[in-house]
Amino acid sequence: MLVVGICLSICAVFYAAVVLIHWFAVARQAEQAAELSALSAVSAAVAGDDPCRAAAETARRNEVTVAACRVRGEGRQVVVEVTVSEGVAPRLAGAPATIRRTATAASS
Repeated sequence: MLVVGICLSICAVFYAAVVLIHWFAVARQAEQAAELSALSAVSAAVAGDDPCRAAAETARRNEVTVAACRVRGEGRQVVVEVTVSEGVAPRLAGAPATIRRTATAASS
């Protein structure tokens, strides 16, 4: 019975570690996708295209969704702030089901 208890404890710790590592990996992917989306949006704004549509397309290609897109300025002087979200599964009790990351990019 003691061996079974120890094995179950080790399995529970291993599962929690795997979920936490996965959570950090998803958070990093969301952060990178937010940065790429913001850069894409600024490039589109400077070119005269719709920056939020460009951000959404870049986010879709990186398998996240745009939760918010804010554009300040116009023409060659523009700042774009993009927030992306990505779901996390499986998750630990009490951990968030969605990760959100925000990035800002500006033209010079």
